[in-house]
Amino acid sequence: MQEFIRFYSWGVDMKFHMGLYFAALVFTNSLTRWLMGERSIPIQALLEMILTAFGVAVIESWIFPRCRELEGPSLTRRTALWVLVCNLGFLGCSVAFGWFRGLPLWGGALLILFLEGGIAAMWFATHVALKQDSKWLNDKLRQYQEQ
Repeated sequence: MQEFIRFYSWGVDMKFHMGLYFAALVFTNSLTRWLMGERSIPIQALLEMILTAFGVAVIESWIFPRCRELEGPSLTRRTALWVLVCNLGFLGCSVAFGWFRGLPLWGGALLILFLEGGIAAMWFATHVALKQDSKWLNDKLRQYQEQ
């Protein structure tokens, strides 16, 4: 039963990240298409985007396992690997599947900046903000136990 709970918990966390990545892909693709005069996204492109988001999220969960506290050089190495996976996954698939075909060079540069900003925001949320929440919760639990 413990294995099932651990697997289920992993799935929930991984799908949360997958959903965020998918939403970002759909948003940027929708905005780009709208600015280029199109008003729809092909179903095939949506399927490609959700599978890409799934793949990146699964690899991310292996790079940053939930049950390990990462700090120092280990966190730095894993972060570099994760950034590489995100860039190869999202940029590689967008080129391979032509999600932003016809976009001018400056538009591509803006999308890359948006991607890098999103990656930085996700890292901050996962490795700074959530750790602060955990520390606060642990402090409150310790205070409660001492009473």
